[in-house]
Amino acid sequence: MPNHPQQQQQYAHVHGHKGATTCQDGHVHMHPGVTSTPIQTPQGHVHMLQNVTTFDDSHTHRYQTYTSSPIPLPNGYHTHYVEVTTTEDDGHTHTIKGFVDPSKS
Repeated sequence: MPNHPQQQQQYAHVHGHKGATTCQDGHVHMHPGVTSTPIQTPQGHVHMLQNVTTFDDSHTHRYQTYTSSPIPLPNGYHTHYVEVTTTEDDGHTHTIKGFVDPSKS
């Protein structure tokens, strides 16, 4: 077999995400979910994050965004940063920001 330089292979993976939105109008929503599989960009891969918040104060909010490029962590893991404003429902929006759960690539 010919000697080829080792190429880094991008493995399909997803990241879990969870947390609370910012507090608006006296309440917060939770945003549990899972990202899409990797989407390649010139700066590295990203993931789409889209879902609906939990039902609180008689309503939900939708959100959709892309994560940052990978942020390396020890032992072959990485994470991504996310910041997004939800849809306006019940006269207000919420912000979601933070890091998705670590995953190996």
